[in-house]
Amino acid sequence: MNETETIKLKGEGDIRTRVERRVRKECEECGELAHYKHSFLLEGMRSNPASSAFRKDDCSWCSDVDVFTCKECKPTLPGGCDPRSSRFEIGERFAHMFLEWVIVSEEIEEST
Repeated sequence: MNETETIKLKGEGDIRTRVERRVRKECEECGELAHYKHSFLLEGMRSNPASSAFRKDDCSWCSDVDVFTCKECKPTLPGGCDPRSSRFEIGERFAHMFLEWVIVSEEIEEST
């Protein structure tokens, strides 16, 4: 085969179209709409290479595990996490934290 010749690979040129909708996160305990986000860090966070707070002076915005709850439910402590957490309440400033993208439909158009 000549260096200038190319072979079309199976799937090459296919087009994938995905439609997603942004929806509010739900309470992980009861399924109601979430009002609080609890951000937990792994135990030994500043000396633990697996933690997002590893070797950081300010870890106030770091999070290894997020738990969302409604106004009534209390968060369950994730395994391997420090019991202290940051808690964010839904509102204009933190609204983006309470939304996630969910796939509504996905289509693949195969090229010929």
